[in-house]
Amino acid sequence: MPEQIIESTGSRAHLLQVLTFWDLVVYGLVYVSPVGPWSTWGFAGSLSGGAVALVYLLGAVALSFTALSYAQMCVEVPDAGSVYAYARFAMGDTIGFLAGWMVLLDYLLLPALMYVFCGVSLSLFIPAVPSWAWVLVVAAYTLGVNWFGVKTSARFNLGTLILQFVLLAVVLVAAVLVMRRTNMPMFTGTAWWGPTSSVSGIFSGASLCVMAYLGFDAITTLSAEVRADQRHLVGRAVIFSILLLGSLAVLNVWLLSDLSRGFTFQKDLTTAAFDLLGDRVGPAFGRAVTWSSVLVVAISITPPMVSAVSRVLYSMAEKGEMPRFLARLDPKYGVPHNGILASGALSVAVALYFANQFDTLTSMVNFGALTAFAAVNASVIVLFAVKRKSGRLGVHVLLPLLGIITIGAVITQMSSIGLTVGLAWLGIGFLVSVALRMRGKTL
Repeated sequence: MPEQIIESTGSRAHLLQVLTFWDLVVYGLVYVSPVGPWSTWGFAGSLSGGAVALVYLLGAVALSFTALSYAQMCVEVPDAGSVYAYARFAMGDTIGFLAGWMVLLDYLLLPALMYVFCGVSLSLFIPAVPSWAWVLVVAAYTLGVNWFGVKTSARFNLGTLILQFVLLAVVLVAAVLVMRRTNMPMFTGTAWWGPTSSVSGIFSGASLCVMAYLGFDAITTLSAEVRADQRHLVGRAVIFSILLLGSLAVLNVWLLSDLSRGFTFQKDLTTAAFDLLGDRVGPAFGRAVTWSSVLVVAISITPPMVSAVSRVLYSMAEKGEMPRFLARLDPKYGVPHNGILASGALSVAVALYFANQFDTLTSMVNFGALTAFAAVNASVIVLFAVKRKSGRLGVHVLLPLLGIITIGAVITQMSSIGLTVGLAWLGIGFLVSVALRMRGKTL
């Protein structure tokens, strides 16, 4: 289907309905990243007493409750606004606006976090280029990938996902070869429960690992870009993605855990996986994996993040709850160019402001996503159990309630600055919502 041909009613452009099930899955995998556990593995091992395979599995299982809620709501409300549209449909305009407002916090800060990460890392690799310049380069690349239509960005997503899988395979094969050469046992039980493991540590580790999977929900922001007769596949893509990501993460950290037997970490736990590979496989290999992972992050993760936030802004603007210019679509490519530009500019501004405060920015991310997850689970309960009097209590009450409980437990583990920023953003959103209602809900 030529991408220049877009669906329209009269002269009004619409989002292109060209995505397939596998486009959605690839989008979700790229957003979360199969190599993502490398940055959290050291912390998860420290918190859980080495039981990393268990905590990553628990993190995936915990989010599967929310994935099921997304799968149900995206069939009922096939809208690009995702959680904003779901909460609005089930619980009214005010709750819907607040849900959309909170997920915007996550969707705007995540690209900024990635820009800072790439800027700092690439400036260390090429010191002659300052970090702020790399931020602008990566942001410009992200803009270009999203600018020429959703099918074009889907092709880029597939290419970069292949690069991630190649990188993951190289690391896992290298780990297996080292362990076989040195007669180290593989797939041992210590990655599931170690001598220093405890129940409290397992739950703390699982809370961290839940955050390692954040982003799978962004698949639902593309619901309006799937053919109407295939929109049931959006929910299946959400569930399939979290299950596949969880399986890959468990396999990944299980092998790393066994490879680390007898290894003492002396540096920042953020680089634990790379330090381990440098020690056990070889210094050159460790450096190569480090820089390769940075480049993969730069070219693969940021484009789908900007795509997601632009769709939420577009949906909210269509309802008059964001400035109307954000609801305009490009007549040729059928994408919200104004939303892409606005969200990109905001993320770059945040990235430049926090260029030397990576830890602070990290602590601010996730509150928005977690509250949005809670809103999706609540939407299932209200829509099906309360309004429609569904008798399926397991699916429409118990599972989403477990999702809410899990999210509440994770929020209690967040840093004070993350909670402060999140609650402040929620308070601002409430004031904006009141202002919208007072002036007839139009910006």
